Amino acid sequence: MSDSSTSPVPPTTSAADPVPLMDPQRVYPSWGPDAERAVVDVLRSHCYVKGPQVAAFEEAFAQHTGVAHAVAVDSCTDALFLVLRAVLSRRPPEQREVILPPFTFVATASAVVNAGGVPVFADIDPDTWNLAPSAVAANLSERTAAVVPVHIFGSPADVPAIRRVLCDAGSDAFVLEDAAQAIAATLEGRRAGALADAGTFSFYPSKNLAAVGDGGVVTTDDDILAARVRALRDHGQTRKMYDHEDVGTNSRMDEIQAAVLRLKLEQLDAWTHQRRAVAARYDAAFADLPLAGQRVLPDAESVYHLYSVRTPERDALRAGLQEARIGCGVYYPVPLHRQTCFGGDDAAESCPEADALSAEVLALPCFPGMVDAEVERVTAVVRSLLAE
Repeated sequence: MSDSSTSPVPPTTSAADPVPLMDPQRVYPSWGPDAERAVVDVLRSHCYVKGPQVAAFEEAFAQHTGVAHAVAVDSCTDALFLVLRAVLSRRPPEQREVILPPFTFVATASAVVNAGGVPVFADIDPDTWNLAPSAVAANLSERTAAVVPVHIFGSPADVPAIRRVLCDAGSDAFVLEDAAQAIAATLEGRRAGALADAGTFSFYPSKNLAAVGDGGVVTTDDDILAARVRALRDHGQTRKMYDHEDVGTNSRMDEIQAAVLRLKLEQLDAWTHQRRAVAARYDAAFADLPLAGQRVLPDAESVYHLYSVRTPERDALRAGLQEARIGCGVYYPVPLHRQTCFGGDDAAESCPEADALSAEVLALPCFPGMVDAEVERVTAVVRSLLAE
């Protein structure tokens, strides 16, 4: 581990300094020097794929999540695709609908299509911004093969309620968590990725646990599913080289990414604590403002991959923050049922809550290493803009 000489050094700020939406460089001193040495070790080992670093990372991640298996792959998009490929291939073509929310990144739905499924967009809860269990019930049919709740912005979706909907309907639909933004989030004492039949995570460089490139992982307690995903990620090989029981793909995580992620996983709890501390200060500072925050479920803890608010005055607030050189962003401006590839502007008015949220949502700076002066500046500017 790094010594005290590599601990993060808070930046010196003034009222005129910009505040970024995120700044991964802030925490680099706490993991970078160790990672640099680990990368050199991998280079000198000449073992770059299917080696000990990936195996060790899978073991550590499974333990962290509280599941039997973690299968490392090269992106969360592939993690979603590989699980859905394994699930949908067991269903006849007329029973391959997958229910998912439209308020998410496009990869959630594109993985469904690429795996041979049919995306069915079900609306979100207006308060949690996650897939509404009532919308799952309304869209459930004998054609439903799977449901994919997304833990948007790191706040857990109501997976137990979705499971009750399926149980009440006598459905055997597979439940797959898209936990791309939710590593270390919890619900009822269990971590995201351990709440359903399987989970998927992203290690894209902007994520709470970030690789130095792309990376993803599948989590599950299902021995058969884990074995299937392990085979599919490696060209369908199972018993030995050049013995392909299925047509798979090349979706292996490389040793360098695994080595870096193993080190950063040790820092994750501390970084998550910092995100939650910033979010708590925002919650208190904005309590009397005409802003709506994302409601976190009872018995749940968000990891605040993004701290977002919603307001009908979103565009004016964004313009004011940009003028004050405070980072902000709109995630997501166009819900998936409005995307050209899934129907475009002619889509039916089937998801009004997602439409409304996309027009009002705005992400504010919230990241590990953010200093008090920056939090105070963001809250002061937001308050002044909304007072105008």
